[in-house]
Amino acid sequence: MIWLMVTWYVTVQVVALAVLPLTLRVMRALPDRGYSLAKISGILLTGVVFWLAVSYGLLRNERGGAWVALMIVAATSWLVGYGNIGVWWRSLRGTGGWRAVITTEVIFALAFVGWALVRAHDPAANHTEQPMDLMFMNSIWSSPTFPPQDAWLAGYGISYYYLGYWLLTTLGRLAGTTPNLAYNLGQAVWYGYLWLGCFAVVMNLLAWRFSREASAASAERVIYRIPGWGLAGGVLGGVAVALIGNLQGIIEWLYAQGVDVGALAAWTNVRNFPQNASQTGQWFISYDWWWWRSSRIIGDTDIAGNYIELIDEFPMFSYLLGDNHPHVMAMPVVLLVVGLALNLFLLFTQRQFQALPSEEPQEKIKWLPLDAWDAAVYLIALGSLVFLNTWDYPPYWLLMVAVVLIGLAGAWGRAFLIGGGLFLGTVLLYLPYFLTAQSQAGGIIPNVFYPTRLTQFWVMFGTFLPALIGLSLLGWRLIRPSRSDLIRVTVLVLGVPLSFLLLATLLSTTEWGQVQLSRLEELPDGMSYTSFIIDRWLGSPWTFLFVGALLSVITSSLFAILKMPMATWRGWADVVFVLMLAAVGLLMVFAPEIIFLRDYFGTRMNTIFKFYYQGWLLFGLASAYLITIVVRHLPKRFALIEGLTLVSLVLIAGALLFPIAGIYSRTNGFQRDILTFDATAYAKQSAPDVMAAVEWVQLNTTPNEVILEGVGNSYRADTNRISTMTGRPTLLGWDGHESQWRGEAYREMAAGRAEAIETIYRRGPVEEITNTLATWDIDYVFVGPAEIERYGITSGRLEELGAALDTVFERGQVRIFRRRES
Repeated sequence: MIWLMVTWYVTVQVVALAVLPLTLRVMRALPDRGYSLAKISGILLTGVVFWLAVSYGLLRNERGGAWVALMIVAATSWLVGYGNIGVWWRSLRGTGGWRAVITTEVIFALAFVGWALVRAHDPAANHTEQPMDLMFMNSIWSSPTFPPQDAWLAGYGISYYYLGYWLLTTLGRLAGTTPNLAYNLGQAVWYGYLWLGCFAVVMNLLAWRFSREASAASAERVIYRIPGWGLAGGVLGGVAVALIGNLQGIIEWLYAQGVDVGALAAWTNVRNFPQNASQTGQWFISYDWWWWRSSRIIGDTDIAGNYIELIDEFPMFSYLLGDNHPHVMAMPVVLLVVGLALNLFLLFTQRQFQALPSEEPQEKIKWLPLDAWDAAVYLIALGSLVFLNTWDYPPYWLLMVAVVLIGLAGAWGRAFLIGGGLFLGTVLLYLPYFLTAQSQAGGIIPNVFYPTRLTQFWVMFGTFLPALIGLSLLGWRLIRPSRSDLIRVTVLVLGVPLSFLLLATLLSTTEWGQVQLSRLEELPDGMSYTSFIIDRWLGSPWTFLFVGALLSVITSSLFAILKMPMATWRGWADVVFVLMLAAVGLLMVFAPEIIFLRDYFGTRMNTIFKFYYQGWLLFGLASAYLITIVVRHLPKRFALIEGLTLVSLVLIAGALLFPIAGIYSRTNGFQRDILTFDATAYAKQSAPDVMAAVEWVQLNTTPNEVILEGVGNSYRADTNRISTMTGRPTLLGWDGHESQWRGEAYREMAAGRAEAIETIYRRGPVEEITNTLATWDIDYVFVGPAEIERYGITSGRLEELGAALDTVFERGQVRIFRRRES
């Protein structure tokens, strides 16, 4: 284990070193010149170059190909950015740069080693959707050509945003580690990346601010320094985003200690609490899955009053659960994009302003202060979000356009031309993905039935909301938008969505509107949609009004900035950027009050899940920034802004109960006897015969050969183990998930497959078995405990299969049959 950890740590450092010169060149406006983001940049650039080369047939999908891709990136980086190494090296002395470098390395090492140890105590990929993640990794690992084959739907490529899995396997190839080990080691690396991204954004914002304050006090040209307060704020950014839980964790802990929280529970109305909770009196609450409830705070109800489950995950919950899903894999790259947006914003403030007395005039720019290499990195990073987790692309595209718009002093036309160029560039760069991608998305639905309870919204985001209110007041105090600006923005933010919902309500009186709404909810006899909608919204309008009002205040400050010369606000550009982060985050949590995406589930589940996740990330960054400033200046003043911000600090401290108790619970008190990073080790103990078959398949079959298994059951790790653990395609795996990934096209793609499997396992005579195998190009037939259970396979049926095929593997209940040569 120690050797594996050292190997992965060294590999991460080599990848970071490869792109360091280019990172220092591109992120030259950041006080640390992007050093803290080099590790994330390294794996993204290497992975994308490797993927493009494999997709176009220029490199093979193997370890040598991964190293060639890394060498291409390294050669380009050092040729283009070599001169920046010396500049950066000289800047380390006397500016706190060395402290930033050391802190960066310590943060990554602690996060990586710490989470690796957690995963070693809980390594099994055997619950929820972990087998799906492992299947994708093995499919990508074993696919000789691209797009990578879908091991659960033979003959088709993966139809999912799979770049995160590709990056994981790329790092695994570089480290010489197979997917069963890369699953857990990669997750530990990604947790380190997540911490670095949070640290980088907040630390650079604060270092810029404190450097400006010092230069203003001495009337000297700005020399960017990284003070201890900047480092502390960066660490707080990691705590706020990557470590804490929501307020439900505090409530759970209080109840476990015997505190009467009945009134609070009734007020928040979180499902199954406290009915399914226990008063254990233990500091870690219990060894069961009590922490799961924190991800199901928000709940909708249908017309009949039945509960509709929604998902409101946050990063620490995701890591406790252990799924390597796209939203987890995308987070570090999202933070890289935020860092690039900050870098671009600071480049604008350095170039596009009327000179202050102590500074030389600068020539104003009309487009972007970037050259071709800069633009390439920006396009790769921002565009990759479509491929990593498509939901993340719109908010950060919007953030980048907002940076350009303010940087170009309100040049709307040029800003959206640049935004359009970014989108077009994304499509062209990631074209191999777009050519095969499918989606279950079926349009936008107005949210007329499900306003969010404000109490539940506060349980979810209450750690950050006081600081966000304080931030809005700070922006108002510094910028002082006019009354007309506030009215116009409020009409836009609240009035337009309200008009949209009113129109949808009016349409509910028409026959067409009733037909559309009936697809979501069937009305009981005697009830009208219109009266139901009105009752729902009059009963719970407060989240819509609260978030909308907060968004209006912050956005009006940003609109006022567009009318001001940059020289007047350049000294607090950091506040402007944080206001942009807060505005985008608020927009993410405001949107589900108005609309949601029509998908496989037919509810707000995915919309809340994906949008709230980004809201959490942006709120955490903004809160850490403001808390650090307030604590730094607290001896000098104390007012409403400071008071609100300190409330958030106290709540963040309390929310640390969630990871402390949750990790101890999840690892069963760190009592595991044998530690391992192998995600499949559990099956080697519980199903040794099946795992022996897995090993045989890996050694004796080629990646393209189809190995038939029974149709899988979603969320059951004991089904489809051959395809999951080898990447060899089977005819039909978790069919419920396949339909989610592919939408309407899935019905035609899967037609006849389930029937063919029935024919082979259950009822077909020898001749029909042979014909079915040939029709579907099936090379092997696997029979294990799951197939025996599902299809009622008897010893007589095994004899029939043996008569039609050759037996090539037999152990216990497990058989593998090979199709005979015709």
